[in-house]
Amino acid sequence: MLPPEAASGATEPGAGITLGPIAIHCAILRPGKNAHLASGPTEVSGFAFAGDDRTVARVDVSTDGGGTWTHADLDPPENPWTWQHWRATLSLPPGEAEINGRAWDSTAAVQAESPATVWNPRGDANNAAAHLHITCHS
Repeated sequence: MLPPEAASGATEPGAGITLGPIAIHCAILRPGKNAHLASGPTEVSGFAFAGDDRTVARVDVSTDGGGTWTHADLDPPENPWTWQHWRATLSLPPGEAEINGRAWDSTAAVQAESPATVWNPRGDANNAAAHLHITCHS
């Protein structure tokens, strides 16, 4: 992985660091990006993965920029090398909102809040928390 100040295509071999184990990661699958939904209770779902011998310990979702978090229900993993599905029911207010999702692994590692904190020229190991913009109608 190259450092943030590296210019794309202008770095020498060995200028970066070797990537290590897969970092904890989660994604929001439903609702879809820029979805238009009815306000009120809505199921949000996605998947998470921890990598190596770690497991997904928890997934949290928020609709208020991380002020409060709801713990999602986790399906048991089918095996140690597969994504783990999760779901949570959130009460969505009318208007525009952003759903945030973050996963924790069995070593208490959590996803970075923003892609800016894990940025690098190729996007390697970008495991920033999921952010999904939606619009809700009453």
